[in-house]
Amino acid sequence: MFEVAVIEDPAAAEVSLDPVRARLLAELAEPASATMLAARVGLARQKVNYHLRALERHGLVELVEERRKGNVTERVLRATAQSYVISPAALAAVA
Repeated sequence: MFEVAVIEDPAAAEVSLDPVRARLLAELAEPASATMLAARVGLARQKVNYHLRALERHGLVELVEERRKGNVTERVLRATAQSYVISPAALAAVA
């Protein structure tokens, strides 16, 4: 995990600026599953999974492990950096 990551991609910047996703990124300083995050942030697990997939598509979170729980595979993710900085060029494209 990087200490600070610079977000250069406007699409990734837009994803990271969503308040729910920003909260999930902060919570993912320590690895967690969607179920664990849902309990922490007070959202449905399905909604958390939706946001995690968007963050993962843009490289802001990474898969740490997969574990079987009955018929379900639980995915444990963590943020790729402790904090993020959006480059001015990416921010201008989002505006």
